[in-house]
Amino acid sequence: MTGNDAGQAMISLVRDVAPGFAAMIAIVCYVLALAAFLQGLFRLLRMSNGGSGAPGGWGAVLSFVIAAIMATFPSWLDAAGNSLFGAPRPPASAGLGYGGGAAGHDALLAAVFTIVRLVGLCAFLKGVFVLRAAADHRPGASTGRACAHIVGGIGGWHITGVINALQNSLGVQVLRFS
Repeated sequence: MTGNDAGQAMISLVRDVAPGFAAMIAIVCYVLALAAFLQGLFRLLRMSNGGSGAPGGWGAVLSFVIAAIMATFPSWLDAAGNSLFGAPRPPASAGLGYGGGAAGHDALLAAVFTIVRLVGLCAFLKGVFVLRAAADHRPGASTGRACAHIVGGIGGWHITGVINALQNSLGVQVLRFS
């Protein structure tokens, strides 16, 4: 890839935006952890007062679980991925049968993998909050939907591990990009 084509534009965009987006996610996770902890405390307070509007106990428990997950995020994603796929790999270490192995393809694949990782991170976060909504019996929220987001988020965060696991399971022989 030479010049100023779409691939170079995506590589530049990801290189410029990814660090700031990761820092923003970390800040948002700490704020969400504090908010979930306070919400859990208020839920316990309302439950202790009784009343007809008191929420169920599982919503309060999951508020504290969400606070713990958000405070230590994304280490939860790393732990889940390490359990499924083994040792962590750099973002561009998956083998793909794409192109002729030109130097620009590695950088483009790394940019695409970074975007997929960020989407996986957001999907995991959504799954955690859908799980709490399911505990509160909100319409449209189910445990299955929450698990699908969580597992999909883990798969997106560890996209190179998913690609390698699929290729090894299916016996696919491809070119190796690193």
